[in-house]
Amino acid sequence: SSSSSAPIYVMDAKETVIALADGSNNIISDGKSYVFVDPAGEEPNAAIFSKSDLTIYGGGSLTVNGNYDDGIAGKDGLVIAGGLITVTAVDDGIRGKDYLVVKDGTLTVKAGGDGLKADNEDDATLGYVSIENGKFTIDADGDAITGQTDVLILDGDFTLTSGGGSSASIAETLSAKAIKAAANLMIAGGNFVINAADDAIHSNSNVLINGGSFTVASGDDGIHADANLT
Repeated sequence: SSSSSAPIYVMDAKETVIALADGSNNIISDGKSYVFVDPAGEEPNAAIFSKSDLTIYGGGSLTVNGNYDDGIAGKDGLVIAGGLITVTAVDDGIRGKDYLVVKDGTLTVKAGGDGLKADNEDDATLGYVSIENGKFTIDADGDAITGQTDVLILDGDFTLTSGGGSSASIAETLSAKAIKAAANLMIAGGNFVINAADDAIHSNSNVLINGGSFTVASGDDGIHADANLT
């Protein structure tokens, strides 16, 4: 834990790996205020913060309490390949910049901002979210899962709540979608239980759904594509 900064702060590395030993219970907590190492960039701003590519895997558990801003944040790519991961964050729960890839694991996220997120705005080939498998329980005041470009989901079990659910009233300026892609959104399979204040499944471009089971409650559209919906 740290009362004034990120307990885990990767400043300069080619690649970083956090291995969760089988049977281990790991708890990371930051304080409600930071003394910034980089005041101009206001960094770090997450309980686990990495400027390099970060991978988290293993058979243990990881509990992250982001009391200042984000829970887990990577300034490059972020890969989660396993583990029992629980994140509570004032803002975003788990955020990669170039990409967020989840290969497996059990993820429980409670976020005051977005739940799972990739947000590179400078490169059209990056800022994507890819989920191969896993079990996800996400309750986000903003979007539950969001990509600056594409979102690809191959399989998994998803219980997603955004913006307080379908009966909640949200500001017009707030995005509180369950799954959102600024570019293409593709779902090949998985089980989805969605309760969204805004659109449940949304793309600013194309949506392609080629499998899966969906139970949806939405305060706006169930499935929305600005371009093609297939």
